[in-house]
Amino acid sequence: MEIKVSVIALSSLLLFSSPFTAAFGPDIDPVPAFEENFDKIDNTVWDVAGWKEHGGQTSPERCFAKDGFLNMLFRYDGTSKTNLSSAIETKKKFLYGRWEFRAKPSSVKGVLNSFYTIDWGDKGSGTKQEIDIEFLTYEFQKGSGRVQYAVHAAGLKSVGPEKGVALNFNPSEDFHVYGFEITPEKIDWFADDKILYTYNYSSGTIKINSPYTLKLNFWSQKNWIKGPPQADLDCVYLVDWIKFYPYKGSK
Repeated sequence: MEIKVSVIALSSLLLFSSPFTAAFGPDIDPVPAFEENFDKIDNTVWDVAGWKEHGGQTSPERCFAKDGFLNMLFRYDGTSKTNLSSAIETKKKFLYGRWEFRAKPSSVKGVLNSFYTIDWGDKGSGTKQEIDIEFLTYEFQKGSGRVQYAVHAAGLKSVGPEKGVALNFNPSEDFHVYGFEITPEKIDWFADDKILYTYNYSSGTIKINSPYTLKLNFWSQKNWIKGPPQADLDCVYLVDWIKFYPYKGSK
């Protein structure tokens, strides 16, 4: 069954001339229930990865707080031919609400910088539901770039703009605010207070209805991400802050 996606007008996707602003939905509490400023990494709040994923090896040495920023590092080890990646995930689970984060992805070609929800489902069953924001750095150019949005669910066709959404700025040149608002009816993705993409559950078969954790990771692979990057070069993904505003009545 083909999934139909509700998309803001094409001109709004390609340019930041959209009249649609990412104002808080009427059912979103404007007081954050979760706020992280990365003065430090609290191990009661976060799991910092030290395991293998996506064909690489993560380590807490490459995921740390410094000068009020989350620093996530990636390095392709030219001697061992190993992807040295990083990842961090909340211990707490969430559901409906608005996520915002201020970030500056890496400028080095061939890496992926992410911010996404993940419901791991039953043990050993694979990911149940996932909402993605991803930056593929090979898509960054002077003064322009793209951001990838997607929704995944086990056994169902994924939803999202096939080629991502065009931006009129290069995300690696400065900090910008990105995020998504998740409700029982739809998901809105935005950047700098402009809605860039909307998925209404009524237009497809995926419906977000299960608690999830929030995860960020920083990795590479050959085909989709067009990596690895230059060997033995530290690539840096910076996150200034993260906030979650809950759906009213769901704190």
